[in-house]
Amino acid sequence: MAHAQKWVKVNAPVDAGLEKLMQSLSAFPRLQTIESCQGNSTRPAWVCFSYGNSWEHPWRELAAFALGYLGPGLISRVGDRAGVVIRVTTLGRVQAELTVRPGALRQTVKALRALARRHPRP
Repeated sequence: MAHAQKWVKVNAPVDAGLEKLMQSLSAFPRLQTIESCQGNSTRPAWVCFSYGNSWEHPWRELAAFALGYLGPGLISRVGDRAGVVIRVTTLGRVQAELTVRPGALRQTVKALRALARRHPRP
């Protein structure tokens, strides 16, 4: 028997350089981070995530959120300094990846916070 699911936030260790980025992503109630890396001065930071009821429809809500809301919102605020893609992993999991170019974390965090305030709540 399957039990009803409820969204809650859970504390997790992350790279120190990603603290504010991860906090800003946590403002989206249905976003679930999977893994991340803060990058360095030559390599971008990145965060892989799923969205919504990924156990029922792994791509529908993710695509609507990542490609219909988050990606366009970031482009309008930070240009190509941050981007979002959706991919299927070698294990068949559908997930999105947010990448942030070196030096653009602060601007991306600010953009994410603004987008979270405007995002409709479930």
